Amino acid sequence: MSFVNFEWSHALRGFVNTQDKLIVFTLTLIMGAMVIDFLTGTLAAKINPKIEFKSKEGINGILRKISSIALLAFCIPLSVLLPEGIGLGTLQVLYLGYLFFEMKSVLENFEKLGIDTALFKEFFEVLKKYLKEKGEE
Repeated sequence: MSFVNFEWSHALRGFVNTQDKLIVFTLTLIMGAMVIDFLTGTLAAKINPKIEFKSKEGINGILRKISSIALLAFCIPLSVLLPEGIGLGTLQVLYLGYLFFEMKSVLENFEKLGIDTALFKEFFEVLKKYLKEKGEE
């Protein structure tokens, strides 16, 4: 008997059962992380007296995020041009890397808001160490 019910993970796996759906799902996660990043950054600029709130920087941030999404979406049809499914795998790695950068930016905004992020920093350090060791093998 399991102590934790993982039915939601089985439903999610059924939802992203193909490589195409997984890429679109990851792109959706990136967009969600971008929205959270923008909101937490704006909130940090409003609340933290050490940060000067400038609407011009906010508008530039929105434009950068929109152009990033357009560029990431443009990579989807390009990935099909590479042989042997290499393009889809490469695209997924690119998307996961971008997602981690967005998550790191959200954590930086949490720090500016005064929220303790030590647990998440430790997780990222362990993940970075693991990936480095995995790459050396």
